This record gives sequence, structure tokens and C-alpha cells, in this order.
Amino acid sequence: MSKPFIAVPIGDPAGIGPEIVAKALVDPIVEEGANCVIIGDKNVMENAIKITGVNLTIKTIGEPEDGDYRKGVMNLIDLHNIDMSRFEIGKVDGMCGKAAYEYIEKSIQLANAKKVAAVSTTPINKEALKAGGVNFIGHTEIFGALTNTPDPLTMFEVRGMRVFFLSRHVSLRKACDMVTKERIEDYVKRCFDALKSLELQKAPWQLQD
Repeated sequence: MSKPFIAVPIGDPAGIGPEIVAKALVDPIVEEGANCVIIGDKNVMENAIKITGVNLTIKTIGEPEDGDYRKGVMNLIDLHNIDMSRFEIGKVDGMCGKAAYEYIEKSIQLANAKKVAAVSTTPINKEALKAGGVNFIGHTEIFGALTNTPDPLTMFEVRGMRVFFLSRHVSLRKACDMVTKERIEDYVKRCFDALKSLELQKAPWQLQD
């Protein structure tokens, strides 16, 4: 069985995303499970490889099928959108926020065109997005807009539990105010419908029956 293509945007270049990507690519589970198509900046990823000390060689590609998917190779679609002369790790920078959005945008374009089976995201910085003129506060909102999804929802699956979010990116005070009977009833229905659309009506432990 052939492995699926998975697009992986590197997140905020000044954050931990590039290092996460570099270390994940040498994980045997990742190597065996998918053909990872990295979306980012070559200079940033060369720096991340140096920092992490992993054994990877970068191959720049134009399309997922152009890649060389074997151990030790990072197949990268290089958007070349970071000016390394002003780049600084750990600093909120509009350049990096805009770049992070462009990596996600390219990944979603590949998914919409069915060139990849899924997108696996890495951390972004909301301050950097704002500084870069990106009018979204998180991945869910970006994915919703770029896939024309009218009701995007976030779901985590952790140790047999599927977790949806009643509130996102608001203050603790506002989050508490949003916990109402009507809102919970509405979200339960929406989440159930989402699980049905994904054919995930059963809990993870029931799928083994």
C-alpha cells in the first residue's frame, strides 16, 4: 500500500515549528506512515536542521510527486519568503507571520487540488500574524476561509477522547460567559454532525469491535 502525501507547513519561522518538522521527519513512525511534503523556506529549514542536529538533506521540489521519499531526505516546497538578514529566532515579526500564513495557504491549495491527502500543521504566532497583516487568529479560521467551510470546528483526539472547543482565542472571562445551556446544546449538535460527516460516530475504542 502506498503512503499518503501529507503537507506540512513549517509554522512561524521564528518559532519552534521548523525544529519540530526537522525532528519529526527522522522519527521512524513518521517515515513509515507518510510521504511528508514540507512547505517552508529552505534557509529557515537549513538552520533548523543545524540546531536540532538531525541527519537530513533538503531536496527542493515543485510538486509532491517530484519528491524523493526515503530516509534522510526532506522534500521541501521552498516559498523563499524569509529575509535571513533580518530574521531572528524567538522574535515576533510580521515577515514571519505573513510567511507562516503563506505556508498554510500553499498546503491548503495542495489539499484542495487533491495533491495531498491531508495537512499537518505546526505552531503559529497570533501576534506575528497580526503584524504581518493577516486577519485571522488561528488555524481553524484560516482553514475555514480557504476551504469555504461555513462551520469549521477544531477537534483533538487524545488517548481515546475526542475533544471539541466551545470557545477559542478569547479571554478567560469571555470563555466563562460563553458557557450557556443554549450554546452547549448547539455545539453538541454541530459536533455530532461533524463526527457523522467524518464517519466517526463510534468512539476510538469501539472501532476495534
